Amino acid sequence: MLCVKIKFIVFLNRKVVWYSSKPTIWNCLTTLYKQSTHYKPVLGFVRENFFTKIIDLAKDEKQLLEGFDKNTSYEIRRAEKEHINTTVEQNVENFKNFYNQFAKTKGLPQLNNSINHYQRYLVITKAEYDKKEVVMHSYIIDESFKRVRLLHSASLFRNSLDAQTRAIVGRANRLLHFMDMKYFKQMGFMEYDLGGYALDTKDESLCRINKFKDGFGGKLKQETDYLPFPMVLLSKIL
Repeated sequence: MLCVKIKFIVFLNRKVVWYSSKPTIWNCLTTLYKQSTHYKPVLGFVRENFFTKIIDLAKDEKQLLEGFDKNTSYEIRRAEKEHINTTVEQNVENFKNFYNQFAKTKGLPQLNNSINHYQRYLVITKAEYDKKEVVMHSYIIDESFKRVRLLHSASLFRNSLDAQTRAIVGRANRLLHFMDMKYFKQMGFMEYDLGGYALDTKDESLCRINKFKDGFGGKLKQETDYLPFPMVLLSKIL
């Protein structure tokens, strides 16, 4: 279980607890529970279902690849031939800058300094093509549960690229996921969490993301987010 304090507004911090069992009612003022194993309503919290895909890292490399669909496996093999390099990124500020450029072109919220609160549990990886960063991932790791969870994924914005480069970026993203799986497996982690799955969505963009994640196989898992009711109300007021 992970526990991180993050500034909510100027005068108020909130605590984020990952992978807990039943939330404690006394924490309903400022504590957000992410991906809890509890499923029932808890007084003082807004309960939301959370679905995600889990890859079993206990499998060997061959078994992992066999769990991917044909297109994903092909794209990974081709990316390896294109000499796409993957590595761990040590500079959090570099990642934030890369992600925020991506987010700006996609109309997504900017990544602020709250990610710095995760540094103890944070791992960032990247893929480079022709000596240029093309994809980056951030993860939170829970050594007690042997679980690693994708937190952010960013790439060169495809609409500004030619078709060939867009295809390379897509292959680099798949390769980076695979190399990350192998990296975390070597570190002793047992579960690779793809960071959420929009079950039964009608949104075309989310459907494309689901399809991308389905390419890696894995099992669908249901967990629960518990949002403290006072903070939900305050957020709406603000």
